[in-house]
Amino acid sequence: MKKVLQQSSASLDRLLQHSRYLEYLSKRLLTYLPAEFAEKVTVLGFSNKKNSNNDNQQALIVAAISPAWASKLRFYTPTLKRSLCAEPQFNQLKKIVIRVAASKASVKKDNESPLYSQNSAAIIQNSAEHIENNELKEALIRLARNVENGG
Repeated sequence: MKKVLQQSSASLDRLLQHSRYLEYLSKRLLTYLPAEFAEKVTVLGFSNKKNSNNDNQQALIVAAISPAWASKLRFYTPTLKRSLCAEPQFNQLKKIVIRVAASKASVKKDNESPLYSQNSAAIIQNSAEHIENNELKEALIRLARNVENGG
């Protein structure tokens, strides 16, 4: 954060302007979707590349909060593309790319991971002793040690 604050104001202005632009695009997108999508999708970017024929190849990159919401959004993609293409700024839109964004909750390690008992470690250790495949045996022994140490 310190580096960001030490940058020139022009850099920060561009960053804020881009953030506002993405917010605007998200709002435009949401006008063509049911209200249930409001907190579930957001625009990540809008690319405007030229192909070898010098034609614009616009692509709207959209993030959904889960694979299920990405699938729901894919269902609306044909209609959404037609609706957006009717707007002047999207008239060259060729495709809508849908990504699944990792939520903060899934990135952050929760304390909800399962706790294993000493009994579990003993069962794994006992199972490892009867395995003939050395690679698998060593992996089970490491797992048993990890379970014993709480994790």
